[in-house]
Amino acid sequence: MYRSPELGRVKSRLAGAIGDESALALYRWMGRRQLDALPREWEVEGRFTPNSAEAEMVRWLGGRPNWKAQGGGDLGERMARAARDAFELDECETVFFVGADCVSLDETALREAERALSAVDVVLGPSADGGYYLLGLSRRFDAVFDNISWGSNRVFSESIERIQALGATYSLLEERVDVDDWESLQSQKDFVDSRLRECL
Repeated sequence: MYRSPELGRVKSRLAGAIGDESALALYRWMGRRQLDALPREWEVEGRFTPNSAEAEMVRWLGGRPNWKAQGGGDLGERMARAARDAFELDECETVFFVGADCVSLDETALREAERALSAVDVVLGPSADGGYYLLGLSRRFDAVFDNISWGSNRVFSESIERIQALGATYSLLEERVDVDDWESLQSQKDFVDSRLRECL
């Protein structure tokens, strides 16, 4: 799930500390880093917003993802649409959602999530800000996306409530940090390589 890399439209909280241009450069690096961390044999679909941004996404990240617009609605509606398409149209057996914010989410962690999902219905990777950096589904669960307070510190807890109400089995991954502001960026120095430092 990606937002088009537009100046002044990404990483707004972080931009308050480092400026719009550095925030955009950081976001571009993070998006590329996350795409490169995905296992090479995974089928990758990039869902982007706004809906007119496909050309910009291809210029930024190339053609490996199968690019599709996220469509309308809140984040939950857009994720539910992506999951429905993956399970019903593409006949996927499992679906993983990741964004670009978790700089420590590497191939090792993604393969751990893949192994975990082989034994449960849902895998969640909680983030320190109360959200999640990864969601894995072994079948379609639209209710996981319903009435979630997106953008708040209740996203993870509300998602767990939905999963439990469904009677679905789930597994939790290690808590990690999403980089959304100056403090979270500073906390992730161990995962920041020379390319990211050059962005700043």
